Formats: sequence, C-alpha cells, structure tokens
Amino acid sequence: MRHSIVQNLINISLFLIAINNAAYALGTPAGTVISNTVTVEYNQNGSPQTSTDTVVFSVQEIIDVNLVSQDASNVLVLTSSLDQVLTFLVTNIGNGIEEFSFAFDASPIGTDDFDPTNLRIFIDSNNNGVFDTGGIDVEHIPALNDVSLDANGVDSQVIFIVGDIPPALIDGDEGLIEITANATTAGAAGSTPGTILVGLGDGGVDALVGLTEASVDTPGTYEVASLIDVNITKNAQVIDDTAGGGSCTTAPCSPIPGAIIQYSLDVVASGIDTAANVVITDAIPTDTTYEPSSITLNGIPLTDSSVDADAGFIAANVITVNLGDLTNADNHTITFNVVIN
Repeated sequence: MRHSIVQNLINISLFLIAINNAAYALGTPAGTVISNTVTVEYNQNGSPQTSTDTVVFSVQEIIDVNLVSQDASNVLVLTSSLDQVLTFLVTNIGNGIEEFSFAFDASPIGTDDFDPTNLRIFIDSNNNGVFDTGGIDVEHIPALNDVSLDANGVDSQVIFIVGDIPPALIDGDEGLIEITANATTAGAAGSTPGTILVGLGDGGVDALVGLTEASVDTPGTYEVASLIDVNITKNAQVIDDTAGGGSCTTAPCSPIPGAIIQYSLDVVASGIDTAANVVITDAIPTDTTYEPSSITLNGIPLTDSSVDADAGFIAANVITVNLGDLTNADNHTITFNVVIN
C-alpha cells in the first residue's frame, strides 16, 4: 500500500511539472528508470540492524512539437506560376522519440486574396534546406512516410509546401497557407495539455500531452509581385535661402536667386527578378548651377569625376550614378545640390 501511495504522488508531481514547464520539455529521456533507496540503521539489544526501502519509477514521455516558418517574409511569386515553395522547420521538443505527420489548410480563418492550388507537402530528404525537384525531395504521405525525430529539441526536419499560383492576380495579392504538424501517437494531437496516454510513451511508459497539445499550426504567405520594378521618387528642398529669410521650405515654394536647392532621388526595387546595371541620370535644371562635390549616394560623398572608382559623376551638366544590379527591397538615395542663378 505504501508503494502505491508513493507512486501516485510521483505521478502527480510529474504531471504538475509537465503542465508548468515553459514551452520546451527538455529533460531526462522518456522511459529512463529512476531508483531511490532509503536506509535506516539501528542497534537492537547490542546488535546492528539495517532496513531499506526502494522506490522505482520510469520517466513519462511529454509529447510536444515546434513548427516555425523559415521564410523571412512573404514569399514573392508571379501570377500563373507553378511549384512555388514555402519552407518550415519542425522540431521535437518533447522528451521522447516521436513521429509527426503534416497537413495543410489553403483557406485558414483570416483575410487573403487567393487560394493557391495543387498544394503538396515535401520532406527535405537531403537536408540541404532547398526544395529539390526530380524526386530528390519526397512528397509527404501521412502514415506512409511520417517524420521520426529524436527528443529534446536536438532533431529537426525542414518541410516544404509547394503550390501553384492562379492567373489574373495583381501585385500585392496574398495567399495564406497554414501547415499543421501532428504527433502520431494515438490520441495525442489536439488533446488538452496534461492528458495522460497510458502506456503509449517510449518503452511503454505513459505519455503526457504537453503545452502545444502535440499539434501546432503555422502560417506561410505567398505574395504576388512583378518580375522586377525599379521606382524612383524625386524631391527638392531649399537648404540655404538666407537672403530670402530662410522661409521657403514647403510647396508652393519661390526661393530667390542664390538659394541652394538639394534634390533627393529615392530608388526602390521590387519583384522577384534582378534589374541589371541600373543607371540613374538627372540633368541639371535650366537657370541653376551645379554645386561642386555635392553628389552623395546613401549619405556617402561621391566625386564629380568620371575617371575614378566611385559610382557617380557629372559630365555635360548631367548627374550620373551607377547602382549596379538591384533585387527586391534594394533601395538607394542620391542627393545633389544646385544654386539658383
């Protein structure tokens, strides 16, 4: 009877520890046998006596999983494009070896602009983090090739969602996908944290559902973009109009002769391709004179000469700045000054 009471107290303690454990169930592997012996020594009628009692238990398995998108932002795609890839990383954060199966939802709760089609899930079979076609990365079929992962966050697997983008979409349209990782232990996925699954843990110990409910959903988003666009925005600011009182700072603006005007050119690339050999040219306006050595690129001064190594110069009263190749989200700011004649 005493052993039964002690074992029940141990089970309750393990349950409370598991429920209050923060996010990751790192710790002693499931099935580990822990033994503890107490000894009492005494004398009886001058004769030494010894008595012992031992309690033995096996550590329960906690079933927990983590699933994180590996895309830093929305994945840019072209309308009417095929086999576009979202990338995720699944990690076993329980304390036992566990298998995980995967599913997707093309229309999760929320607002988006389109549903991708022909969606499939692939396993990164060669573990290079890149979706490889030609049978290298294998399509996931639930219950056929579920992913087995070692315990305690030391084992992860990259998973890809691959889908087709419908036609007739416009730039900025978004398609939201949700991928789910489920522990395959019977009764685990979606159960209330603390649910005990008798005998279903590693080595036949009990398993306990962790804080993630042994199932986790993670979103990924496709965003339609142009092949490549380079946009430029030009602004002018009076930076020296002392003779006019220095008040000409907003439009409509009528600075007086001798005022110094600074032009600012903001260049932004967007899309999924590369704009090669981007060159910016800007002619000095009539009735103004270029202020020598005033060209800057991203705040760094450029020389006026065309025969040195920097990106900019002025020749025949035209500012030229070579920006090279631009890809999505590349941005640059060019400034130069003129004086009103």
